[in-house]
Amino acid sequence: MPSSLWTHDFMDEMRLQGDPLADGVIEKLFADGSVASVNQLLHTLVGNDDLPSNKLPVDVQQYLLLTRPVLTRTDVEKLRRAQEVFELFGPEVMMILGFYSLPAAYAARRGVQVLARTGNLSINPVRRVFETAQMVVDVMSRGGLEPAGRGVRTTQKVRLLHAAVRRLIRKDRRGAWAEQELGVPINQEDMAGTLMTFSYVVLEGLKALRIELTPEQQDAWLHAWKLVGRTLGVHERLLPDGLDEARMLTRFIRERQVEPSAEGVALTAALIEGMKAMVPAPLEGLPASMIHFFLDQDQWQGLNVADMLCVPQPDWTTSIAQAITYVGGFTDWVGDHTFLPARLVRLVSKDIVEAMLRTEVGGKRALFQIPEELRGVWNLKARGTRPSGRHLAVGPDSGLRVA
Repeated sequence: MPSSLWTHDFMDEMRLQGDPLADGVIEKLFADGSVASVNQLLHTLVGNDDLPSNKLPVDVQQYLLLTRPVLTRTDVEKLRRAQEVFELFGPEVMMILGFYSLPAAYAARRGVQVLARTGNLSINPVRRVFETAQMVVDVMSRGGLEPAGRGVRTTQKVRLLHAAVRRLIRKDRRGAWAEQELGVPINQEDMAGTLMTFSYVVLEGLKALRIELTPEQQDAWLHAWKLVGRTLGVHERLLPDGLDEARMLTRFIRERQVEPSAEGVALTAALIEGMKAMVPAPLEGLPASMIHFFLDQDQWQGLNVADMLCVPQPDWTTSIAQAITYVGGFTDWVGDHTFLPARLVRLVSKDIVEAMLRTEVGGKRALFQIPEELRGVWNLKARGTRPSGRHLAVGPDSGLRVA
């Protein structure tokens, strides 16, 4: 329902707006160099965390300086509190991202068209999970959102990649982009909706698992992602203050965007198949069961989003999550006294994170890294190495693809 903060007219305007700052950088790069040189630059930028800025084009150097966050004391205090939440419940957050946040994003018919056009996710269905999880780890690890933090660098790179995708889709010779109907690719409303899947939807997922955060912890989590959204170039009016505004914005965007689509169904099916390989063999039904667990509780105009996305019906594994609802919450998740359902969810979510550290995609170790301090806190067994980077193929008639 429209509010005094956001109206349909305003949101329609946001669908026609991209990101002028990052778009301008990408346009300048294409104007100054060949497609191959831009591709190489993006490849180098994404694949090297410690690349000296003086090796980058002047326009990129200026962009990195302009988009570096300036943190107040309040920002720092809330970031630390949000990062403490991630230290406590990071594995569960990762599971929520895969089984709630991503399917919820696939339910947005207009926004999902960009993923369908560029993602090639039917071949590498877990890639989106890896990229999503890595960004969350980078920004929510201690120091990640400080000016020189890994999370800032990751977010700045994602913003440039969004601009590259935006330009390439609009110039794609394979088929015209229906801008009047779909909006600008990766437009402001879609960016805001995606941001809410990291912030408000994660809080909803934790609540569904009966992980009861304090009001201060919830506020800190939302504030951290507001800072991320600002670095990503999300319009200031689409960065809600506090839980009530985040809830209102999320529901308003859902009411406007959640509709059936063949693309959403296909991406969800690919996600489920990919995630089956990330859970222990007896729990292959868990991805579908957990998506139902989160999305069957949907309040989006009475629509069952899991059914809309054609998620297979849950099997016996749904009892793992349902037991938490019936028995109680994460009252003491550390140590031997944690009650059984909570321990099962922690074990399963930890297994997923460990599998992500081990998994190979296309014959190479997947791009996923967790800081040593978090490995220790979460008691992870697997250890991975960060590969040299992703290969980004950029072309006016091929779109942006990750190979």
